[in-house]
Amino acid sequence: MAEQRLQLEGIPCLVRSLRGGPGLWGTAYNLPHDLLVYEGDEARARDILKIVPREEREGEQLSEKRGVQRSQLMPQWMVIATIVAIVSFIALTVVIANRAVR
Repeated sequence: MAEQRLQLEGIPCLVRSLRGGPGLWGTAYNLPHDLLVYEGDEARARDILKIVPREEREGEQLSEKRGVQRSQLMPQWMVIATIVAIVSFIALTVVIANRAVR
């Protein structure tokens, strides 16, 4: 769809399948693809497709990580405590079951 949109706007482009292709896997619809445009058309293509440059995305991700680190769904210590509790419960159950069998 992106290729068609760019071609409608008069920007020449090429879609290239990554990791194999129609001859290797049978179909290529679910494989990742590259969308290639000339360097001179890159800014216009990004505007048309509303794609943010990688440098801006990385900057946003770093600032988001700093703010989101404290607001995780479950703190790391709580996850570790839950795992320890589950493993302890399983170990205790095995010990009790072994004593009951004897």
